[in-house]
Amino acid sequence: MASYHLSVKVGAKGKAAAHAEYIEREGEYKLKNKEKLEAVEHGNMPEWAQDNPNIFWQCADEFERKNGSTYREIEIALPRELTPQQRKELVQTFVEQELGEQHAYTWAIHTPKASIEGGEQPHAHIMYSERLQDGIERSPDQFFKRYNSKKPERGGCQKSNTAKTAEQRKTELVELRERFADLQNAYLEEYGHADRVDHRSLADQGIERTPEKHLGWKGSQNQEFKDLVLEYREATQTFQTHINYLPKHLANLDQEQQQEKPKPLTDEQKREIVNQKIEEANTTTSEYKALFEKYRTQYIENTTKSELKEYQKQGADIRTRIEELDKNKPMFFGKKDWEEKRENLVREYREIHHLHDHTKTEKKTQRLYDQRFGREAVINHIEKNHPELNQKYAKSQEFLKALEQLRQQQKQQERAQQKEKSKGEDFEIDM
Repeated sequence: MASYHLSVKVGAKGKAAAHAEYIEREGEYKLKNKEKLEAVEHGNMPEWAQDNPNIFWQCADEFERKNGSTYREIEIALPRELTPQQRKELVQTFVEQELGEQHAYTWAIHTPKASIEGGEQPHAHIMYSERLQDGIERSPDQFFKRYNSKKPERGGCQKSNTAKTAEQRKTELVELRERFADLQNAYLEEYGHADRVDHRSLADQGIERTPEKHLGWKGSQNQEFKDLVLEYREATQTFQTHINYLPKHLANLDQEQQQEKPKPLTDEQKREIVNQKIEEANTTTSEYKALFEKYRTQYIENTTKSELKEYQKQGADIRTRIEELDKNKPMFFGKKDWEEKRENLVREYREIHHLHDHTKTEKKTQRLYDQRFGREAVINHIEKNHPELNQKYAKSQEFLKALEQLRQQQKQQERAQQKEKSKGEDFEIDM
């Protein structure tokens, strides 16, 4: 049965590159547990990011204003009735309809398996820049500057969602939800499926039924955590079913509780403990990654400044030598040697000047894109200067890993139970 889901989220400065890697399943978010990445596409990228779209999101994190948003994301559920190619065409049509040719975007279709009945749960993440491209070529740092209405060529690209009231944005969201419902129904009809979706709430449809709750940890901001724990239960499994498997592992994750030898916990107490640990792990992970990005940016800035300073020093030394040479220019004898020396010095100065400019622009951008650059130094810096946060982060990662192991155990139990059930049914038939 086709289901409907559409939500819109806003990405803060420093979050775009990591989120792009998450939806593309790259870097630390590479495919795990045989999940399926159905499709990935990029579009409307500026010239400097066309060969490598991920550098666009790196530069958004680096050059967007401190309090500005780096991207918006539309997350949509896709009909499992459609084939992968049909779902891809649906997303392409929706993106073309809503974003046109001015917004840079990256989208991906994920198709995890439901843990209970094993069916597909296809959905798409569509992240896009609010910056409107107007045909003016801009460097990465200028692209994300404040828009200059009087002289657009001197400012950055204009944002499309500014100067709107909360009521206007709410109205636009309702209209967006309706357009996607209409488009999804058109595809279902075109390919011969009777099911239809409705963007309205059950109450607005006149249906007296409690809506199913979307599985998700309150306050969760860590996409990897969602990937490991939430995606495979997005459509069918309830929060309570998953919680029942967690209390067995709480004693191993908290030595203090073991030492205290607490009394048997009630179901409510178990849920509270699990929720608390999940919230703590999310908060710690977000805090650590924000600090990591801050220090990595500082590390790149300091490294670049140090190199620029050295090039400036070398350039000044060469200029001094040229000036001294000019003071002693021969009239006749040795003039050829003098000209050759001066030409070599000028050539050397130009090379230093080129290296200086390259480091200031392209090399700095390359370093921002290369996630390996400065990683070890920043990790060591956090370990030395923030030992408490470093330990809490390590513990939170152990907890998330334990959740993933628990998920695998649960799936094995479900398969075993299903297998035993099938054997029992066969036996009854034979009798």
